[in-house]
Amino acid sequence: MKCMHVGETMRILVLGGCGVQGSVICTELVKHPKVSELICADRRVEPAKRFADRLKSEKLSTRRVNLNSVDELRNAVKDVDVVINAASYIYNLKTMRVAAQSGASYQDLALGAQELSSALEIELDLTEHFKNTGTVALINTGMDPGISDIIAGYAADKLDHVYEVRMKDCDIIESKEPVSTWAPNLLWADMIEKPIIYKDGAFQRVPPFSGEEDYTFPDPIGTQPCYHHSHEEIVTIPRFLKDLKYVEFKMCGPDMPFAKAICDYGIAGEKPIDIKGVKVSPLDVFLALTPTPPTMEEVERMTADSTLINETACLLVDIKGETNGREVDCTFYTMLTLKEAQRRMSGTTATSYYTGVGAAVFTELFIEGKIETRGVAPPEALTPKERTALIHRLAKKGIKIHEIQRTQLFQD
Repeated sequence: MKCMHVGETMRILVLGGCGVQGSVICTELVKHPKVSELICADRRVEPAKRFADRLKSEKLSTRRVNLNSVDELRNAVKDVDVVINAASYIYNLKTMRVAAQSGASYQDLALGAQELSSALEIELDLTEHFKNTGTVALINTGMDPGISDIIAGYAADKLDHVYEVRMKDCDIIESKEPVSTWAPNLLWADMIEKPIIYKDGAFQRVPPFSGEEDYTFPDPIGTQPCYHHSHEEIVTIPRFLKDLKYVEFKMCGPDMPFAKAICDYGIAGEKPIDIKGVKVSPLDVFLALTPTPPTMEEVERMTADSTLINETACLLVDIKGETNGREVDCTFYTMLTLKEAQRRMSGTTATSYYTGVGAAVFTELFIEGKIETRGVAPPEALTPKERTALIHRLAKKGIKIHEIQRTQLFQD
């Protein structure tokens, strides 16, 4: 096993590196002076080569890796310092184990499993393997989970007690044709899953699209419908933050009532039904008709011809707690538009910029030696110093966290 010395230049492998999130991660990390080589890996070599041609960096190479083959994965990981799984959460555990055996550090964007608590426990069981090689497995490092966890953890660092964490993700897209900002199969797996909430020391399952409320976001979003949604933060935040009594995550925006109607009508049903003598799953049909997320080139084309007109993405976290014997009720949020995302990195949507750059920031701070935590660590398990460094680096990249002032926690 190799022993990695943080501070030296590093070789980084990005699985799914030419995908929607992976391409943003690669575009950001290839610029970093401590990255000696960035390997864009995918099961399809041609898209990876097209992406490499787009980026035109001597530090970027491509590699075909079939993630269903442990041998191929092991061969790809053995000579790198950090492996980032930007392909799919279904490969998390396999890749983590290979990284632990190889002595490489690991990073992913989400747990994503149906049984989130079980998936978290299985991953945390690998903590000692990574500690023994002086490496880290940074899990849940995208937008949400990722930036959402950083906000909750930072608030907890400033409070004596945190009682409630209520997260909301709102995305408003104006387009002349349907646009997906996330892989439809993964998004709808979460949509139809019974969401979890954390209440009074226990996890509870609630019906999909329950907990409906009209919530007023900062301008220009305004009031939008919100619903409970299955998400990783529900299982990680109560484990690592203190004194919590309630945690929830809701998806919000003008498209959510439509998504609820899809479920209510059974169009998202997984059980095959008989249609004129043919057995077919309604969800399979729906997913087949749903567009895949656009590539960077497609986003550029769609914005140029005004097919994709605008997007406003907002991540918001309401916190209730206590400090110095007084109650604290505060809201933190970050908001990004398509125009701003395009200005900072051409070919991104607000969602892909948030997620990919959010993940890249974790990697940057690790290779700079500013994340010293070892073992398996979601953002909540990092130190206050590390979380503060993440917030400052995100701000430098245009991802600024604002506070609606009820009780001032952030200091300039």
